[in-house]
Amino acid sequence: MRNSVAVRFLLAWMMLAGPAAAWSQESVTLRGEVIDPALYLREGRHGAEAEDLIFDAVDAGQTLALLEDGTQTVYLFLAGESGEDPNDLLYEHVGRRVTVTGIVHERGGLKGIVPTAVEPSEPSSQPADTNTAQ
Repeated sequence: MRNSVAVRFLLAWMMLAGPAAAWSQESVTLRGEVIDPALYLREGRHGAEAEDLIFDAVDAGQTLALLEDGTQTVYLFLAGESGEDPNDLLYEHVGRRVTVTGIVHERGGLKGIVPTAVEPSEPSSQPADTNTAQ
């Protein structure tokens, strides 16, 4: 009987604290490449050479993901609210390296991030002026 009361209390606390805990999560910053998670998991393809395939997938409804630099962890991009498109901030960065700031969620080994800011993190494509002739 005593254990039953403790279990009920714990379950009630988890139900009440769960949503509150989600609101208190801190923002994190991750760096990596915007990928099509299905293409990456099936074939290992990503980067500029897969860009057209990634755009086709997104246009068909695929949610994008971040392949984190260093750890190679895949974070699915999540919408902040129901009905929002999680790809809105990311479409222009398909197949490219970015710095993403947002709230990370993890459940059952699956990771996702609700992005609040996305910035390109690739070096400038324009070479530095090295002309030193006088």
